[in-house]
Parts: sequence; structure tokens; C-alpha cells
Amino acid sequence: MTNLVERLNYELQAITQIIDQTQKFYQQLIQDNDSIYEEALISAIAFNLHSFYTGIERIFEAIAKQIDQYQPSGSNWHKQLLTQMIVEVPDIRPGIISATTYETLDELRRFRHIVRKIYAYELDPNLILSLAQQSMAILPVFKQEINSFLQTLN
Repeated sequence: MTNLVERLNYELQAITQIIDQTQKFYQQLIQDNDSIYEEALISAIAFNLHSFYTGIERIFEAIAKQIDQYQPSGSNWHKQLLTQMIVEVPDIRPGIISATTYETLDELRRFRHIVRKIYAYELDPNLILSLAQQSMAILPVFKQEINSFLQTLN
């Protein structure tokens, strides 16, 4: 379990840094919305949102592999993994995340898919800014949920 705890703590630190950087980009964009760098900041925020969800998914994969002993597969495995984390596994673990966290993370999961499939100039800046706000708000909640899960391992 020590390796799992270390891995989750590492990923939590990484996603915290990503959101800190996202917040800086977001503030820069809001403070100077006539900036010639607006498109670059939007793209940087979009990439950070992609990275943020990827880090969260790494946490979920580690839990699925080491605790649940089951990782979904197939074309819809990303959605299945997220759904797996909201469900309690009797005699093994509680649900990892709340319904509210699930909803926000599911939006980020779908967005990450969009980022992978379209050109950067096609991204919707309003969607990106909305997801950035949601991500900044959900991070402390997510960290608390993961830390609560880690407490159950002791």
C-alpha cells in the first residue's frame, strides 16, 4: 500500500501544480483580455485541463489496479473507469468520489477527448474558461476525497 499512497500523493501534487498554472493563465487572460496572447493563453489552459484530467485518471487507474484488481478495457474504458470510482466495492473500498465531483470530471473527460480530436483554433474559449473555473473549484474537493480514501487504507 505504501507504493499506492506515494503514487497518489505524487499525482495529487502534479495536478495541483497544473491547476496553479491554469489559475495564473486564467488570471492573466481576465486581467488583460485585449492581450495579443489571448489565443495562446486559451490554448495553454486547454492543454492544462487535458493534463489535469489525465492526472486524475492516473490516480483512478492506480486504485483500479491495486485496490479493485479490475481495470476496464475497450473503447469506452475512460468512462467506465470514472464510473467505477463513484461506486462502492463492498468489503474492498468505499466510493472514491462524490456525484458532484463525478459530474465535473465527466465534463473534463469529454473535453479531453475534444482536445485530442480538433485543432486548437477550433476550441471554444467560453467552454475552456468555464471548465477552468470548475477545475479550480473541484481540485480541493477532489483532494479531500482522495485523502479520505487514503485514510480508509490505514
